[in-house]
Amino acid sequence: MDWKTMSATLLPLLGVLLGTCGTLLGQYLGTRTDSKRLEYEKRIAERAERKSAILSFLEAAQRVEMIVDGQAQAGVSTASSDTEEALHQLWLAKKSVELFCSPVMAQAAHDYTRALHLSLRRPADTIDPTAKGQYRYLMMERARNDLGVTGDPLLREVPPKEIPASGEA
Repeated sequence: MDWKTMSATLLPLLGVLLGTCGTLLGQYLGTRTDSKRLEYEKRIAERAERKSAILSFLEAAQRVEMIVDGQAQAGVSTASSDTEEALHQLWLAKKSVELFCSPVMAQAAHDYTRALHLSLRRPADTIDPTAKGQYRYLMMERARNDLGVTGDPLLREVPPKEIPASGEA
C-alpha cells in the first residue's frame, strides 16, 4: 500500500475518532457543569427550608416568651386559651425544625421548647430567669451553624453555664 491509499482511508477514520472524542468530552463537561449547578441549587433550597423552619420556630418561641415574661412580671402563672395556642404553635414549629435541620439543631430547639413549656407550667416564683436565655443562646448558635454563618459566637454579657441534657431538667 502506498501513502495515498492509506491516507485516504486513515484520515477520515482519524477525523471520526477525533470528532467522537470531542463530542464525548463536550457532553462530559456539560453534564458535570449541570450536576454542579443542580447541587448548588439544591443546597440553596435546603438552606432556605432550614431558614424558614428556624424563623417560624423563633416567631412561636418569641410569642411564648412574651407570655412567660408577662406572667413573671405579674407574679402569677395562668393558663388561657391564648397561652395554650401559643404553646401548641411552638411545639408544632419545633417539629418543622426537626424535619429540616440537623439533629444537633433539632435537639437545641427541643431543649429550648421544653424550657419555655416548663416556664409556663411552673409557678412564677420558681422560674430561673436565666434558664430560658441560656437555652435560647445555645439554640441560636446551633441555628447559625445550620445556616452556615461563620465567625465568632453571639456575644452575651454572661457566658451560659453548662446546660443539662433534655432529660435532666
